[in-house]
Amino acid sequence: MEQKKVLTSAFGWLSVGLLLAFVTAFVTTLNQNVMRIVFGSLGGYSYLIFVAAMLLFVILFQVLIRKIPPIVAKILYIFYCCFTGLSLAGVFIVYTLTSIMYVFLATAICFAVFALIGRFTKTDLTSWGVYLFMALIAILVLEVINIFVMNHTLNMILCIAGVLLFCAYIAYDVQKALDKSFMMDTPNKGIYCAFQLFIDFINLFLDLLRLFGKTRD
Repeated sequence: MEQKKVLTSAFGWLSVGLLLAFVTAFVTTLNQNVMRIVFGSLGGYSYLIFVAAMLLFVILFQVLIRKIPPIVAKILYIFYCCFTGLSLAGVFIVYTLTSIMYVFLATAICFAVFALIGRFTKTDLTSWGVYLFMALIAILVLEVINIFVMNHTLNMILCIAGVLLFCAYIAYDVQKALDKSFMMDTPNKGIYCAFQLFIDFINLFLDLLRLFGKTRD
């Protein structure tokens, strides 16, 4: 697939995925039974299990993406976006709708800026992969630790680090989508790039929301 077509496909599916995720999140807030299953069952541990299942899905999707037919890849992508929407339902409960909208707009602007950087920069960003992944693991470990210590300052630092990391990931993933040698052996390159960019956008949105979102009284 021509590289520009890959990027167009990726952005198209990204738009579909974001729409599905946020519509699912909003609709879920209207159903108390679903909210209880996601956030309040299994002694309060259901959400942690839910997040662990999402991480497992991400790993499996990346392992299987070269082996599955395009239609299956698209179905799995849609499933993941809706699954993500369920986890985002809490956002509509904790934060005001106005702040969610403003932060979403800020996220979209940041995303566009760094996507353009990834598209037009002459710097080779593909070598950043290992370092970005190491930074991601470090942030995840510290966030798990902070669940128990609940340090506000550490939380702020991790949010800022997360914003910087996922902005870098956006530029990196866009440039990777334009790399002719990347996933040249599969027709699923477009949907896989959309999957990666979807994860970047959602995580950037959540970190910005934790920094600037206004909670409900």
